[in-house]
Amino acid sequence: MARLSLAAMLAIAIGCSLMVRVSRAEEVKCEGMITMIDGDHVTLKDATEEHQMKIEPATKIMINGKPGSAMDLKVGQKVKCVCEKKGEEMICTTLAIIKGMNQR
Repeated sequence: MARLSLAAMLAIAIGCSLMVRVSRAEEVKCEGMITMIDGDHVTLKDATEEHQMKIEPATKIMINGKPGSAMDLKVGQKVKCVCEKKGEEMICTTLAIIKGMNQR
C-alpha cells in the first residue's frame, strides 16, 4: 500500500512539474536596430533576421539607465530587449535603448 501511495505522489509531482514547464513562456533575448514601429508593435533587425515584438504598458523601457516610455522609441535606435514568446507572439518585457540615431 505504501508503494502505491508513493508511486501516486511521484506521478502527481511529475505531472505538476510538466504543467508548470508548458505554461511558462519562453524567454527570448535579442539586440538590433529598430526598423519599424507600427502602433504597439516594433520590428528590429539583428545581424541575421528580423524580430517583431509587442510593446505593452508593462514593458520596462530604459534610456541611458533611466526610465523611458514607448514614445521615446524611434526607427534607427539600437536596442537590447528581453521578450516572452507566447505561442507565435513575442511580448517585450524589457527594452533598453543602447544607441540612439544621433548618438556615437
